[in-house]
Amino acid sequence: MSPVRDDLTLRLFRAMYPDFDLRTVGGIHVVVPRGTPWFAGHSLGEIARQISEYEHPHTDQQPGGDTRADPGSPGATEQCPV
Repeated sequence: MSPVRDDLTLRLFRAMYPDFDLRTVGGIHVVVPRGTPWFAGHSLGEIARQISEYEHPHTDQQPGGDTRADPGSPGATEQCPV
C-alpha cells in the first residue's frame, strides 16, 4: 500500500472512530479505547517495568514518561522498534 493511501486509511479510521486510540507497532495496528493505558516492549520484563513506572511514577521525572509507549496518549500512529 502506498504511503499516501495508508495515511488516508489511518485518517479515515480516526475520523470514524474518535473514541479509540490507534497505534502501529511492528506493522500491526493496535486499537484501544481512548485514554486506555497500553504498553509495548521487546520483552515482558520491559513491559513490566513500564507498568510499574506507570503505577508508581518517579517524582524526579517529567510527566509523560517513556515516549515509546506513553500510556493513554492521543492516538498518534507510532512505529515502535519491536
